[in-house]
Amino acid sequence: MEKLNEVQSKKTTPTIPAIPSVERRMFMRQLGLVSATTAAFLASCTREVTDESINPKTGRSGARVGASILPDGTVDLGSGDIGISNLAFMLDQLETAFYGTAVEKAYGISQEDRKVLAELHDHELVHREFFRGILTNNGIPDLEFDFSGINFGDRYAIFDAAQKFEDVGVAAFNGAGPLIQDVEVLKIAGKMVSIEARHATLARYMIRPKTYFSLGHELIDAQGRDWALSAQEVMMKAQPFIKQKISVANLPK
Repeated sequence: MEKLNEVQSKKTTPTIPAIPSVERRMFMRQLGLVSATTAAFLASCTREVTDESINPKTGRSGARVGASILPDGTVDLGSGDIGISNLAFMLDQLETAFYGTAVEKAYGISQEDRKVLAELHDHELVHREFFRGILTNNGIPDLEFDFSGINFGDRYAIFDAAQKFEDVGVAAFNGAGPLIQDVEVLKIAGKMVSIEARHATLARYMIRPKTYFSLGHELIDAQGRDWALSAQEVMMKAQPFIKQKISVANLPK
């Protein structure tokens, strides 16, 4: 597809993003968890985008192309591992915005509910800023969201939406895992999906604590494998909440 503008960003080197002090400690702790692999991941994401090498094991191209804006305004996530990272970045933007909106607009909920939503927001903020910092000029721009279909006066509606967003996040990582070329990117994805799964469990617990539902058994298939979604399937679930049209046409399949 023809591309009109490469996403504009003047950053040339990854930086620790500016986030509130309370959340900064969490960011640094999270960053510490991945410090052993971060340098290699950064090198992977900043590699020349014209790398057209073919993986001899998979036969897939190792080309890495960053996000871009198409002539009609569609945000293209790019290709290769960077495209997959942008898919995760997009979902983390979505989740951060959702929890931020919930904390701001929810009413008639308990202090415990609000505390859980705030903590989930802080975790997703860490993830979002992590991807922003490593993708730099290969990353998608800040997106806009529409949560008008969610009743923020109903705690069950809020945690139901949270559970669905988190489940999609887990399934997205599970679906993308086999397509990731760089082992360092795969390591990061493995850590992220573990956290997203905990978020999903917490959201389910807030809806129906200590029940079969809270275990999410319906997300495991007959072979005992976790739910996995392709990038196209992820977009079918996420696109209704994102104002900009998102293209995953160039992501690995």
